[in-house]
Amino acid sequence: MYDILIKGGYVIDGTGAPRARMDVAVNGSRISGVIKESDGKATMRIDATGMIVCPGFIDIHTHSDISLLGLPLAESKIRQGVTTELVGNCGGSAAPLVGKAREQLQDWAKLHCVDLNWTTMDEYLLRLANLRTSVNVASMVGAETLRVGVMGFDDVDPTARQLDDMKRLLADAMLQGAYGISTGLIYAPGCFAKTEELIALASVAASLGGFYSSHIRGEARTVVDAVAEAIRIGREGHCRVQIDHHKACGKENWGLVNQTIAMIEKARTEGVDVAFDVYPYTASATSLEAVLSPWMRDGGKEAILKRLQDPEFRNRQKEEFKNRFTPFENTVAEDGWENIVLNGMKQPQNKKFEGKSVMKIAQELGKDPADTAFDLLIEEKLDLFAIFHEMSEDDVMTVMKHPLSCISSDGESEAPYGPTSAAATHPRSYGTFPRVLRRYSLDKGLFSLEEAVRKMTSLPAQRIGIKNRGVLAKGMAADIVVFDPNTVADQATYEDSHRYPVGIKHVLVNGLITIEDGEHTKERAGQVLRHIPSVS
Repeated sequence: MYDILIKGGYVIDGTGAPRARMDVAVNGSRISGVIKESDGKATMRIDATGMIVCPGFIDIHTHSDISLLGLPLAESKIRQGVTTELVGNCGGSAAPLVGKAREQLQDWAKLHCVDLNWTTMDEYLLRLANLRTSVNVASMVGAETLRVGVMGFDDVDPTARQLDDMKRLLADAMLQGAYGISTGLIYAPGCFAKTEELIALASVAASLGGFYSSHIRGEARTVVDAVAEAIRIGREGHCRVQIDHHKACGKENWGLVNQTIAMIEKARTEGVDVAFDVYPYTASATSLEAVLSPWMRDGGKEAILKRLQDPEFRNRQKEEFKNRFTPFENTVAEDGWENIVLNGMKQPQNKKFEGKSVMKIAQELGKDPADTAFDLLIEEKLDLFAIFHEMSEDDVMTVMKHPLSCISSDGESEAPYGPTSAAATHPRSYGTFPRVLRRYSLDKGLFSLEEAVRKMTSLPAQRIGIKNRGVLAKGMAADIVVFDPNTVADQATYEDSHRYPVGIKHVLVNGLITIEDGEHTKERAGQVLRHIPSVS
């Protein structure tokens, strides 16, 4: 007698093996069997005739650290078939909150009506566990979070004692369940960290069986050097490396991913365990503040706002834009202000600019586009979301097709109601995984459905170090997706971003039905996944 029997579907088990018509039996929170068509008795049967049955998708790179506390139903993710999220990416994590790290997180928490009533990683993970979310959650430790907590926001090198303090905080967080350390090397103060500092932290993560993930130091003209740095960190830190959302930004740099992938392949032959992930879109998204050079962002929020109001600093920054000197080589330097679209305006006088490019807004105001960006940053107190249209789809497909790449959203759990509904978002938060299935596997034939599912399940599980998820097999956690290959598709667009996908029929999380016939059951069966350190 089974609790649930999923009957008549084609099982894609997550390993890359060919699909087979099988039934999947579930008892409690575990898969009790993947069996030939059976008439076994079950409390509940799910008819999966004509459907694909596969493991729940694992989103290896997300930013749902705080939003899950405000929106525990994880609507935009669970409706894609995502059953596990790895948070704490791009150098920023929800813990440990020491020193000024709590201050750094306040605005984000306020948006989601979340009280930052924890300090350690253990306390944060317990908060998630007690709340219960609809998805499983695992966390990295943000190197920037450590740096701010120990050193503040300034462009300085750590003293020996400060570096030891960061290493101790990292080790404590990993002993409490974090899976490794992440960096965001285009963001301040993360960009101020020298390679040697990062090697030291990666070494600590490696010593406890964790890994190093990185939003690398440049994704445009310096992408080759940035990948080389990530490889060096893996080699000298004896740590496995995950290069986040790998891409080449700016038309002049399109095609460089062929060179960086060759570098990664070579490094692997030399014993460096390095791989990468990718999202299926040609636009990135982050704060508009990221266009500013590091010296403009030294010292934190108030120092940045002060410089933005100083004509001398503004002119210096504008000259760097003209000379394409910005270290982040963002769209400003590469392709122009017309490719940066702004969202999330909170000041009433700026609401009319929602969804418009910086260039369009500048034309409407009769102002220089750089000054327009500076003024909006001041008025919005730096809290301004930007979508950067800067990648080539050929590059996206090159990265996505490679067997080392897994799929990530780089988004957060959102919903078309509540705090996240107030402004447009990047469609990746709602559509990443169905988009890969529909556009890149079924329509373009970039890879088989079996390979698409592997990139979303067993591969990210292996890269993170999650042992009991990512494959449909007896004894594994019953995180299961049933989708219709005839209808599965993303619906979210840049213009209409808060739209759920279609074709994801059923989703089980730890054996409980969370999506049924395409609708959320309000079940919150997700678990907090804690890394079990292994001392090397």
